[in-house]
Amino acid sequence: MAKTEKDFKALAAQIVELIGGKDNIAHAAHCLTRLRITPKDTSLVKLDDIKKLGVVGAQMIGDQVQVIIGNDIEEVYTAFLNETGVERVAAIDENLDPELTKKKSIKEILGSIFPAIVSCVFPILPALLACGMLQSIVMIATNIFKVPADNPTIATLTWIYNVAFWFLPVFVGYAAAKRFGVKTAMGILMGAILIHPTFLELVKQGAGYTVPNPGGPPTVVPGTGSAGSLFGINIYPGDYTSTIIPVIVCVFVQSYVEKLLNKIIPKNIRFVLVPTLEILIMAPLGLLVLAPISHRLSSAFAGLLIRLFHIPGAGPVLICLFAAFYPFIVITGMHFNLMAVAMAMGAQLGKNPLTSVAGFLFQYTQAAACLAVAIKAKDADRRSLALSCAFSDAVPGISEPGMYGITFKYKKSLYAAMIGSAIGGLIAAILNVGSYAGGPPNLFTWAMFINPAPVPDPLADLKRIIICVVIGAIVAFALTLFLYKDEEADQIDAQG
Repeated sequence: MAKTEKDFKALAAQIVELIGGKDNIAHAAHCLTRLRITPKDTSLVKLDDIKKLGVVGAQMIGDQVQVIIGNDIEEVYTAFLNETGVERVAAIDENLDPELTKKKSIKEILGSIFPAIVSCVFPILPALLACGMLQSIVMIATNIFKVPADNPTIATLTWIYNVAFWFLPVFVGYAAAKRFGVKTAMGILMGAILIHPTFLELVKQGAGYTVPNPGGPPTVVPGTGSAGSLFGINIYPGDYTSTIIPVIVCVFVQSYVEKLLNKIIPKNIRFVLVPTLEILIMAPLGLLVLAPISHRLSSAFAGLLIRLFHIPGAGPVLICLFAAFYPFIVITGMHFNLMAVAMAMGAQLGKNPLTSVAGFLFQYTQAAACLAVAIKAKDADRRSLALSCAFSDAVPGISEPGMYGITFKYKKSLYAAMIGSAIGGLIAAILNVGSYAGGPPNLFTWAMFINPAPVPDPLADLKRIIICVVIGAIVAFALTLFLYKDEEADQIDAQG
């Protein structure tokens, strides 16, 4: 049940009482998830009783009481200030805690990578969901009600719903800045650098492009191999629109650059000099090193898939594993480079048995997992988000809200979806399912599995992929219902 202002006020009053009263409070602040109170006399604090208030937890760190609230921290902190009259202070960096800054093992570091990615995208989910829903409206209008695609209203709505995805690096730059402690404007600036129109035009020229030629073969314009240069070094022609990893990596490194500059530059000239030097350092580092690395890894991954598929007997195993681990391919942005894989397999095998199959399985097993979370969720906000994500996956095929809002956040639902996809992928391999066209998986693109050739049953692959997806989705749904625990989700939300 969603909490109200009255609930926050009641909780704040109880905390004040158990802390020893408002006269016992020397200071109060908050971070991302915790209310941090410094009492004048710690002997008056009833820590065990605070833990029984329905909060996530409470602990003493030095002479500071930390009450772990979770997502409602801002509301509770405001109610606490109103109750005590303590002066409001800016939110502090939770990473300053000694227990959070201790050295981590390699396993802990690797385990924190995907949660960090999720935390860099979760704040922008409203924009992604809004654009996904708008895309659904456009698709329904054009596919069901047969509104022409060149209708002025439809054309306008089309470019509007593309905004959140085209400018994704800018949105993620903002969220990553908040996550890594970079000045917000500088994180946004880093994302904007990667998709500036001038740079994108240079990328097009560097990578080469095709010019349509009505009545004849298209004209292929060869690429120059670079998107301009910086300090005499050629810039790799990578298209970073609709990607998240390049800007997250850039802002992560940027956080250390900014901290170093703040440490060595005198305070009286810091306001101007720090951002100037920061961008002079990060623009070359991002364009020449950090962003190209992620793009090159994606291209190398596509080439590896084609080689693996041609190993005798490896096809079914690859399809099964590829379908299972497709969420990780999507979250790292490698799926943007799979068009070459799809085209190569289509040319060699007559149809594409890998990428489209995995894409549809991923989309609908994730939708099923989100639906199961919605059914089990007691929190109204979580239930609403999960339902929206399930719709976004199933209809327009927008996977980001479901990934960053549900499955990668509540990992048992992710595992359930992966198992469902693996089973669906294995069945697809046995049935020899493949697509005959390309496109993003959604409610309106199932026709890519219809065989255009004059064969006895052109719908054979379409029928088989429906069977695979239905079975995979049922498995994902049932496993999520069994594995997902709402109490664990509360803990995860509380940890930010």
